[in-house]
Amino acid sequence: MRANPDIMKYKLEVPEPRKHWINRKLIQPPSAGDLPQGITLITAPAGSGKTTAMTQIAHSGNHQIAWYALDEHDNDLRRFWRYLVHMLHPYLTAGASDRLLSLLAEYADRSLKPFLDQYLNDVYDIQPSICVVLDDYHVIWNEEIHETLNYWLHHLPANIHVLIGSRSEPPLKGWQTWNVKGKLRKVNALQLAFTAEQAQEMCKTILGGELPKEWVNVLIKRTEGWAAGLQLALISLQQRPSGEWADWVRHLDMDQYIEQYLLEEIWNGLDEQVQRFLLETSALARFNAMLCEEVTGLADCGEKLGFLQSNGLFLIPLEGGYFRYHHLVGHFYETRLRERSPERWLELKRNTSKAYARMGWHEEAVEFAFAGKAYDTASAILEEHLHGFVQRGEFSLLHDWLARFPAKFPVSDRIRLVRVFVSSVLGKHEDARTMMETMENELFGTPLQPEQLELLSGLFFVKGNAAFHSGQFQEWFRFAESFQLRLPQDPVFFDFNYNFNQPFVRYTTFGLGGVLTETTAELGQRITTILKQNGWEESLMCQYVMQSLVEGYYEWNDLDRCRTLLDRITAKGRYLKVPGLFVPVRLMMARLSVASGDRAGARVIVEQTLQRMDRVSDMPWHRSLITFLAEMDLAEGAVDQAEMRFKEIHLSPDHRVHLGSIQETLVLARLLIAQGRADEGQRLLMQLSLLAEESGMANVAVSSSVLQAWGDLVQGKRKQAAERISTALQRVMPFRYTRTFVDEGGWMQRLLEEMMVHSAFDNQPALKSYAAELLSVLKAEGNGEAAEAQLDIDGYELTAKEIEMVKLLHLGCMNREIADQMGLSPGTVKVYLNRIYNKLGVRTRTQAVLVTTPVPLAFPPYPG
Repeated sequence: MRANPDIMKYKLEVPEPRKHWINRKLIQPPSAGDLPQGITLITAPAGSGKTTAMTQIAHSGNHQIAWYALDEHDNDLRRFWRYLVHMLHPYLTAGASDRLLSLLAEYADRSLKPFLDQYLNDVYDIQPSICVVLDDYHVIWNEEIHETLNYWLHHLPANIHVLIGSRSEPPLKGWQTWNVKGKLRKVNALQLAFTAEQAQEMCKTILGGELPKEWVNVLIKRTEGWAAGLQLALISLQQRPSGEWADWVRHLDMDQYIEQYLLEEIWNGLDEQVQRFLLETSALARFNAMLCEEVTGLADCGEKLGFLQSNGLFLIPLEGGYFRYHHLVGHFYETRLRERSPERWLELKRNTSKAYARMGWHEEAVEFAFAGKAYDTASAILEEHLHGFVQRGEFSLLHDWLARFPAKFPVSDRIRLVRVFVSSVLGKHEDARTMMETMENELFGTPLQPEQLELLSGLFFVKGNAAFHSGQFQEWFRFAESFQLRLPQDPVFFDFNYNFNQPFVRYTTFGLGGVLTETTAELGQRITTILKQNGWEESLMCQYVMQSLVEGYYEWNDLDRCRTLLDRITAKGRYLKVPGLFVPVRLMMARLSVASGDRAGARVIVEQTLQRMDRVSDMPWHRSLITFLAEMDLAEGAVDQAEMRFKEIHLSPDHRVHLGSIQETLVLARLLIAQGRADEGQRLLMQLSLLAEESGMANVAVSSSVLQAWGDLVQGKRKQAAERISTALQRVMPFRYTRTFVDEGGWMQRLLEEMMVHSAFDNQPALKSYAAELLSVLKAEGNGEAAEAQLDIDGYELTAKEIEMVKLLHLGCMNREIADQMGLSPGTVKVYLNRIYNKLGVRTRTQAVLVTTPVPLAFPPYPG
């Protein structure tokens, strides 16, 4: 997994049980030591011991533990799920985390369903039982997080047990369903309350001995068994002379102000130096002695931390020698500091921001800068790391940050532009439009200065991004054609990556809706023309639009324009450095090679592209390329070889269908149909088609329908197949789809011919003309000569052994496999193959397969 310095590792750190903790025994694991299946929800007020209870439960069985300590900043949807991926990273298969993070990084304002489905697929591959803990879930208010988590929890496998700790019941829709199915266990404040026996154990830990039972009962009654209240009372008691204990216990005031009262008692029992240390370090989120000294300027911080830890004063250890305070204690003392010395509190927040920035904790540094009203510091940190924040795609968090600058604070033009960009991505189009108008009026209210050219150019690209999200391009065209611009130096404006996992750009936001029409083609051409005129042809925005046009022209069968645009994209080699562009470009090169009859050349293109990919870090692209090779195998009849490729990328028929794996699902369905498992293939296709319909992706829905028609044919359901094709043709006739049908080859040609003969289009002259156009292309490319069960080897004077070897070629066998099957050496196989190639008049094994593929037998009559 790629290193990610922006992950706050302490949020994912699993707490270790401490020696002095009391065993609550809230959930007894079965005799095997594993946790029960499903979800455990612990809801109780602050200080009730939820985290302690979850720690004990998590460590109670023979399973692994994954922990996520939430805070209010985790209300960004993609940030939340980014942390959940990192949380389970140690247990996922190699490359899964990178694939998931790439899928999550899709910046468009789309549903996370493809990501969630892929994540669930990967979670199902986890072997050990895991206890997943979500601590402090009450801080989450984002409805999208509730909805997506509900979906994820609903589909988790049985080996994942989830613990959720919250001060109130989270608004998840599945509680009742999970409860009815026996997959939900609830623990409330009453169950968390300490018994007299447990309270006595705490007395031993804090006081070093037991108290009289009468006293313990009084404490239990006054605190109602509240863990924090009981602990605070005992620490306060510890600081008094033993002679006062009885009277203090009997007259202890445990009203609604118990937290403040008891913390005040503890405060009064500390010396002045420790008091000051508590106050000033309460302003930090996490700290060690060095950070305490750097932020506060106090001496002997290591000794103070040691004193707090040895006296059980609510200091919680974190990974790497860091600490934090218990939330109740930290909040209490920070509130006191802020009330007593607001200026000092602000100063400490500013100091902490600078210290955290130095440590590389940039998110926390930004938060502390805003808390300390150090807007110049917040601006500087954001300026330095803005590109990284944008690339991570946590736009809700970024939007909230940018909105926290006071109206009169002079934020940089760069930050203003990014704020417009983020607003567009989040669908806040009116806000974005207002901000762009303000900036445009500022620019053109007076003569332009040289230093304003960067802002002008940045505004151009931000407007372009806004246009793609809102669909309103006319204003952008007007702006672009009115001024002489130059390429901005800042990559955040023009070099944002738009594709993190899709093998074809038409499936992304920049794919112009996935369908090329005369209007969208003209739109794309205008965009690329404007960018080229200004010298921006190498920008990723321009490259992605051109690639989208390439894929659209291919669909139209306008192969010459395809090649011309590909030449423009590849001219300077920029595409080689961006996998989201590199892979789609190479796959389109391969498709063009196949369309021209050079299947061997297509394989060379894909295999060479694979060699440039890192198998682990580039896993999504590796899978796409392997899938394409499997599709070629199937087209050549090498079904077993295709199946082996799917095993290589761990893709099976029971995988969860989602829009992040469109090509994988289509080719896997094709494999299943070729194996005689048409029902399984059609089931996958139906799932994909429904998802495509929901997302408005007509191209995917039609591709699914076409393959379902092939599945019908294989099962002898010729009428159903014809009906599917007729419906598919009607749907995409306005867009003049061609290759979706033509690339299917012989079976498509024969089915269309039958439909023509049996008057399937007689009442639809436009549709009949469209089908006739497709037939003419199919015939011109010779796709009627598709492979059937027998080989056409008459007239080539092949010996029996050579015929046997040709049959093995048709099965996709490599030289070593042929040698093993026929009892020959690999060298002898090469000799035989050269002899066969000479007799057939070909030079490659692929050409040998194509030459010996027969004309198929006629189909039975079309059921009228």
